[in-house]
Amino acid sequence: MSRPTSVIDNPLVRQAPISGLLALGALCTVALPSLSVTHVELFLASLLATAIATLLAAVAVYLPKVAPLVPILLAVDFVSIALFRTGTGAGASVFTSLVVLPVVWWASLEGRRTIVYSVLGVTFVILAPFVLLPGDVPRPSELVRLAITVIVFGTVAVIVHELSSRARRSVLTAQAREGRVRAEISRAAAVQRSLLPTSSDHMGQAVTVAGACLPAKSVGGDFYDWYRTRDGIAVSLGDVMGKGVGAGLIAAAVRATIRSARTVDDTSEALRRASDGLAAEGSGTDVTFTTLFHARIDDDGSLQWADAGHGLSFILRVDGGVERLRSVDLPLGMGLRDEWATTTGILEPGDLLISFSDGVLDLFGGRDDAVDSVAELAGQDREPAAIVAALTERAGRVPHDDDVTVIAIRREAVVSSPTEVAAAPLTRSA
Repeated sequence: MSRPTSVIDNPLVRQAPISGLLALGALCTVALPSLSVTHVELFLASLLATAIATLLAAVAVYLPKVAPLVPILLAVDFVSIALFRTGTGAGASVFTSLVVLPVVWWASLEGRRTIVYSVLGVTFVILAPFVLLPGDVPRPSELVRLAITVIVFGTVAVIVHELSSRARRSVLTAQAREGRVRAEISRAAAVQRSLLPTSSDHMGQAVTVAGACLPAKSVGGDFYDWYRTRDGIAVSLGDVMGKGVGAGLIAAAVRATIRSARTVDDTSEALRRASDGLAAEGSGTDVTFTTLFHARIDDDGSLQWADAGHGLSFILRVDGGVERLRSVDLPLGMGLRDEWATTTGILEPGDLLISFSDGVLDLFGGRDDAVDSVAELAGQDREPAAIVAALTERAGRVPHDDDVTVIAIRREAVVSSPTEVAAAPLTRSA
């Protein structure tokens, strides 16, 4: 069973004011001496018709197709108002104006014929006393008044129909525009996912590496990368300020610039080139900075790294010790100081190098000691793919508003023939 797509299309919601006002009118007629029931049978019949209309509206909510039942429902509404008007004084009834409610509802539907149906409904309500009470002959002045009433409500139907048609066209235009935007974003997300590495046929057996990126939106500002260098591999993880397509474009530009520096041995020089690229694209007014961790690991275990304001990387030694890779250097794109230091070290066989974005902090309550939590999780299973999978699974359970990205690299004991690089499957959080 399907329900109407919006509250305004819900038949029960539209019927509620009609049924409610008729019920209130009936209560006032019984309770107030100034109002009277002139024909009890017609009065009671009107209440029965109102109940039927309300029941039909409730049933229509659960129908796969509501449209065919709406004209029947509105016809019953016009009948109930006609009976109520006739039973409470006919031409003297104060409840004639209630007919505006089904008029507005019917006129707001698609098709110009709904205007005709609305006018016919009003005419029926106005002439009903003379049909139901044959002895009641209208005077000429009363006929003129009734004709004016029909014209007024007919005009209301025309205006409501035109306004509804315009609103409907505006909604359809907005939906079409939104569809195009969503399609463009989907294509951008697909391109962004295609830029993230999953495996490589040309990586050495010196390391095993895995990574995952889970954007908070379709397109995110985080990225990770790895690729083969002359003496080993290079790995990067970046986080652009902001989310969405704009951040994704900057992330792609930074990644491309870092990759273009694969022949440059100095990691800080790669950061300088990326910073120059951001400065060339900047307008000079908006500051969009990027934190970036970039490292090179040679096949013999030599490590050099540079950190542009990221600060969320560490080495988990084979004996369980945790070594934070700290830096006081600024992010890319700040325009304050384009200097980054290169730090060297060694990855021993079995050591893990792990870097992640600040979205991972949200997975551990935003605490400052999240690095220790990630290190503890990594110590349970030192396979890079298992570490990435564990954080990905946690991201699916713990609410977070930021992109979640992680990369894990383990130095292997054997360095000989080429080996495959394992990569965690790229997934997106709900």
